[in-house]
Amino acid sequence: MPRHRLFPTCRETQSLLSEAQDRRLSPLHRARVRVHLWTCTACTRFSQHIHFLRDAMQRLGKD
Repeated sequence: MPRHRLFPTCRETQSLLSEAQDRRLSPLHRARVRVHLWTCTACTRFSQHIHFLRDAMQRLGKD
């Protein structure tokens, strides 16, 4: 497997994390995101932020 297929860029990872909010990613995409998050603190923070925002919006909708 070519290196670029296993190790996505930050831009690609952030795009996949955003997509994952609306649909389930394929096993390959989930694995690629996981590998990237192991090594990238910026994308890990991005992931935490979008999860926080999604949770907050869901709680807001329940009020």
